[in-house]
Amino acid sequence: MKSPSMKSQHGDTSAALRKTAAEMQTLAHEILEHGIKSGADRIKVGTSGSITRRLVVENKAVSLANSLEDQKFSLLVHKDQKKGSATTNIVRPESIRKGVEDALALASFSVADPALNMPDVSAAPKAKSLDFMFDEQTADTSLAEIQELMGQALARATQDKRVAIDKFEMSVSTSFHALYNSLGVAQSELQTMIGWSFFGMGIDGDAVSGFDYDSGFSWKTSDTAARLMATAESFAAKVTGNLHPRKANSYKGLVVFSPRAVEELLTGFMLYHASGSAVMDGKSRWEHDVGKAVVSPVITLRDQPHNPAFAGVTTFDGDGMPTRDHVLFDSGKLCMHLHDCYSAKRCKTNSNHMSGGPFGMSLAPGGSLLADLLHARREILLVDRFSGNTDAIKGDFSGVAKSSRLYIDGKDSGAVTETMIAGNFFEFAKKIEAASLETEMLGGSFSSPWLLVDGVSVTGG
Repeated sequence: MKSPSMKSQHGDTSAALRKTAAEMQTLAHEILEHGIKSGADRIKVGTSGSITRRLVVENKAVSLANSLEDQKFSLLVHKDQKKGSATTNIVRPESIRKGVEDALALASFSVADPALNMPDVSAAPKAKSLDFMFDEQTADTSLAEIQELMGQALARATQDKRVAIDKFEMSVSTSFHALYNSLGVAQSELQTMIGWSFFGMGIDGDAVSGFDYDSGFSWKTSDTAARLMATAESFAAKVTGNLHPRKANSYKGLVVFSPRAVEELLTGFMLYHASGSAVMDGKSRWEHDVGKAVVSPVITLRDQPHNPAFAGVTTFDGDGMPTRDHVLFDSGKLCMHLHDCYSAKRCKTNSNHMSGGPFGMSLAPGGSLLADLLHARREILLVDRFSGNTDAIKGDFSGVAKSSRLYIDGKDSGAVTETMIAGNFFEFAKKIEAASLETEMLGGSFSSPWLLVDGVSVTGG
């Protein structure tokens, strides 16, 4: 990897960001006061800022090396049960006051909505901080240090010469975000994170695989090398495993969904019909089904917004409500609708602190080995990724099973050509027969076992 011409950028990053956060907090309180004096009944101010160092490697050479600073204010006002909003990245009092005026003007043209509300400090007390989210050493990680780690990862990923990396990027970000409203709510948190992603293919002579990707993150520099190397090895295995595909036979019945396919074809449908917004709009199939079995008893899905395994953890949601763990589905039963403050009031219930969530979802493992799932029928397709069309309301899906594999008598017979799959979520969701003991974390966003699913149509390509 060719070196960028730059010096180490070590510095007191966290001190600089804390100073910015404090200045924006002071300004936010001034804006809250200004908003009320200007006629708002309620006002919410969100602040955010980040310092990010990023390197991008394309074709084994650095194509981008930069260090960026960013700040933003977001405003939401309520006036006569009408709402208006504005955002600005110009952090000056006059610009933000202008944003308040613009938001109030927009509110005057809006339709009155009796469900508009904001929590007060009794409903949204100060959230408890999570110590693992911030690390001083990580905040000061330099571009030179990132470059060194990337060089090691590239060497690991390309030990197999069939691996062709189209794009590899890595960044270290130190950021804060905060939320204040005129009813006394005040939340803030500081975060450091190192993230990375690979994108590329396998090439073996004239044979070229389809593109694939992998990603990961760490909270601390000290954990980064081991996690990054694991991602590099996983990525290399994926793209080389996709070489020399064969045609799959057509059938309807059992398939195995990888964790990636579970996220794409199961949780998306589940969360849509469990969402407070779908319930209040009359679009959820499960509007009256809390406490009832809606999917297979194999399925237990949790949201863990304080679990360090997940990159999306946070101490407060988009309304400023302190986050907490939830069991969303328990042995197939729908445990709750996912409400923020607005949808909760529309549906005459309480918020469960899920505005902007879920934040860190995990599907519980089952009692079967993956090898046993792959013996479920003589020829079985393992669906790794899905690319196609879905109808969230009807539950229909059809598209291509990408990076997928055919198993015969439980043995891997290799990748398959782009095979079509189709089915209906509401049918197969109750025909999930087993989950594996093994689980996989997807880039820090979702943890899942492999699932044995019935009722899927497979069309060999």
